[in-house]
Amino acid sequence: YSPAAFSVSTVIGPTTQLGRIFRDAIPSVCVPQKVYPGIFSAATSFNYSTFTLYNNGPSQCVTVNFNPDSGANACTTNAHISAYLDSYNPASQATNYLGDVGSSLAQPFSFQAPAGARIILVVSNTNSAQPGCAFSFSTNQLDAEIAAPPGPIPTLGNWSLVLLSFGLLGAAWFARRRFLR
Repeated sequence: YSPAAFSVSTVIGPTTQLGRIFRDAIPSVCVPQKVYPGIFSAATSFNYSTFTLYNNGPSQCVTVNFNPDSGANACTTNAHISAYLDSYNPASQATNYLGDVGSSLAQPFSFQAPAGARIILVVSNTNSAQPGCAFSFSTNQLDAEIAAPPGPIPTLGNWSLVLLSFGLLGAAWFARRRFLR
């Protein structure tokens, strides 16, 4: 288990999307699941970054602690984080939506992560003119890497077992014969 704890990153980059999630000031919780709050400024370009994490355990309520006020060039009110199940489509931001922080404050938000799920965290800037800024987030409930499922245990068929038995008997016979000389 390798808990994911990311710090200081940036929203600047080659990835842009039209519009961003509306900040409704309500951080999501697991129960009841928050409804997608809608899109804001659908014709404006915003930068975003994605982070892929995995729930290698059972279905669980996951909490992400978001801090837009970290780093030398802190985002302050110009960053927002949201969570998606399996994939993120910037052209359809409601698809696979799990939850979001609700605002650009340093605060936690929670969402339900199914067992074995890939979780995509998306951090977008909220000011289209902003060239980039620093933020951090952490969670100790998700992994940064997916755990490899255990492979199948090799088995031998009946004929393979018979041949192996004769081989072992032969080796034992030769070893005993050599010892008795």
